[in-house]
Amino acid sequence: MWRVALILALASLAGGVGVWILAVPHHAGEGGSGREVAAAPSLSGSGAAAPAPQPIEQQAPAVVGSLIATLSAPTPYSSQPGGPPVGTLPADNPFGVPQVLAVVGQADSSGWAQVELPIRPNGSVGYIQTSGVTLTETTYSVNVSLASDTLTVLDGDKVVMTVPAAVGAPRTPTPPDHTYLWELIRPDNPNGAYGPYIFGLAEFSDAYSVFNGGDAQIGIHGQDEPGSIGHPVSHGCVRLDNGVITQLAGMLPLGTPVTIS
Repeated sequence: MWRVALILALASLAGGVGVWILAVPHHAGEGGSGREVAAAPSLSGSGAAAPAPQPIEQQAPAVVGSLIATLSAPTPYSSQPGGPPVGTLPADNPFGVPQVLAVVGQADSSGWAQVELPIRPNGSVGYIQTSGVTLTETTYSVNVSLASDTLTVLDGDKVVMTVPAAVGAPRTPTPPDHTYLWELIRPDNPNGAYGPYIFGLAEFSDAYSVFNGGDAQIGIHGQDEPGSIGHPVSHGCVRLDNGVITQLAGMLPLGTPVTIS
C-alpha cells in the first residue's frame, strides 16, 4: 500500500510526450517522494510507447475495447440514469490532474454512462452524463490472480504477458475486485520500495482504513525486494519486477480495467 501526503503541481515534458507531472514531496511509508504522470511517457529502451487514446463520438456504435471517461469539470453522479445527484466527483484526482473513470459497458443513447467510482467501498459505481466528459477507449486489460501470484496483461483476447507478482499476505490481502488504473506515479528514487513506477488503483485495503497517515489505497508497483515476487507477502499492493512495471507504464493508459480474483 502507498499513500501521498502533500502535492505541488508543475508542468513538464517526458520522453517527447506532453504530460502533467506533479512533484510529491512525501509518500507516507517506505517509498520516498515521486511524481504523478497523467499520461505515460514514451520509455526509451522499453520497446513500449504511451498509447494515444482516440476520442470517441458520443453517438458511436459498439466499441471493441473498454471506455474511459476523462472529466474536465466537477461531475455529479447518480445512482441511476437521470436520477438526482448523490455525490460529485472533482475534475482532478488528488494529484491535480484530470480525473479518469472506467466506464462499465457502454454509454447509453440517452447520454448516461455507468462508471466505477474511486471511492470506498470498493466496487462503488454511479452514473454520469457523458456530455461533459471525453470518452476514449483501450483494448488493454489486466488480470491479477491471487491464487497463482501472477499478473496478466491482455490486448483484447491476446495475452501480452503473464508475469509473477507479489500479492497481499493472508492478514493484509489484496482485495478481489474489478477496478482500474487511476493514477501513475514516478517515485524520485527508482530503487526504493516502490521501484520506478506506481499505478494507483481505484480501490482500497479491506484490512486497513488508514495506512501511514492516509487512506490505504492499493497499487501496482515495483519493489526493492526481488525475492518477494511470486509470493503473498505485501500489505495489499501488487509488486512486480521493476523492468515489468516500467514496460507497463509506457503501455497501459489510465482507465485500463483491472480484475483481481
